Amino acid sequence: MGICIGLVARNHEEPFGLVWSLLFVVLGLIVLISFVGLVLAKRPRLPALPGRDTTFEDEPARFLPRSANPGTLVSTTILVMLGGWFLVMGVVGAIEENWLWPVLAAFPAAYFLGFPILRAVGLFRPGGVWLTPTRVVNEQYGLRSEIALAGVKTAYSVMENVRIEPNDPAAVHHARRTPRLWCARLVPGEMLVLAEGLEGGVDGFAAEVRRLAEAAQGGGRKSRWPRG
Repeated sequence: MGICIGLVARNHEEPFGLVWSLLFVVLGLIVLISFVGLVLAKRPRLPALPGRDTTFEDEPARFLPRSANPGTLVSTTILVMLGGWFLVMGVVGAIEENWLWPVLAAFPAAYFLGFPILRAVGLFRPGGVWLTPTRVVNEQYGLRSEIALAGVKTAYSVMENVRIEPNDPAAVHHARRTPRLWCARLVPGEMLVLAEGLEGGVDGFAAEVRRLAEAAQGGGRKSRWPRG
């Protein structure tokens, strides 16, 4: 219905009337795309990508890439459409010299378009985990987190995540690769790894971190993953 209303209003002579009619088109398309997203959400996540042996910052490591969520394309499309509408709103306002419109449109346009732009340049991505003989390094959606295995108390699953609990909160180091607005949530002193989509799954990854920590702290058996 939103698409029909937008197409009917398309003949409005005022530029702002065209912009608002375009909004109805955008909202109508978003509803249709959201239905597609609901269907995709019921499908199983894409198979985990195989891990591979590599070198990470001069250390032998096992890299576990994180597979993308099936709904990623849907959410990205919706963000592009919303951001594009606000961008058009700002441009039309500037052309018409109605400067309130560009002011109102600037922030939402930047916010909505920021995600797909950062994704396109490789900064906002699912990322993955590097497991080395001395540390765990996780990169996900603009946030890099790191903890030394000697500082790991335990690791356990929390739904689709693995919480790596440190002996000392200061042992966890976070670094944003993207601005705060477009970055995964950062909790000082905590390391929460999105393990769904990693090789081994949530429980397998948690168990592997515990084995690595025990080996690094002088007990337990060594992991089969980081070698060298």
